[in-house]
Parts: sequence; C-alpha cells; structure tokens
Amino acid sequence: MTGTDITVRRLTLAPGEEIPWHRHGATDDLCVLLEGTLNVELREPQEVLRLAPGGSHRTPPGRPHRLSNAGGADCTFLLIQGVGTRDFQRLGDA
Repeated sequence: MTGTDITVRRLTLAPGEEIPWHRHGATDDLCVLLEGTLNVELREPQEVLRLAPGGSHRTPPGRPHRLSNAGGADCTFLLIQGVGTRDFQRLGDA
C-alpha cells in the first residue's frame, strides 16, 4: 500500500538475504516481524538487534541501517515508512 506520505509493504527475506546498508532522508522505517528471525543492524551509534516474531523496531530518518534474515527459514515482516517523502540512500558496507 502506498499513499502520498506513507508506504506499507510486506517483505520476505530468504535465509542469508538482506536489504543492504542505507538510510532515509525524511522518513522513519518501522519493521514489525511476522515470522522468522530478523537482524536490524544500525550505525551512528553501532547497534545490532535481533527481532523475534511480534518484535518491532523504528529507525529514525538519517540513521544508517541494514536488515537481514538471521535464521534458517524465510522471515516475513511489515515495513512501514513515513510520514514524508520516501527515499533510499544506499551506503557502502564498511
């Protein structure tokens, strides 16, 4: 679902799959894990969170982050982005 200032998507990552390091200029990322295990890695400051089903995390605008499947089965989560203009600023892996 995409509106003028919010996007809600249901995403599935296979084991070992990731959404690479990135940040958003104006929107929050809210992840709500539905099934599996999801790692949320953050920079500035460095932090690693492991979400179990029902867990969630909000990443504020400008904070670098990466999402990855941390388990041996698919993980599925809701990704809610907003309020604001959505962008994806890819960053290096280091």
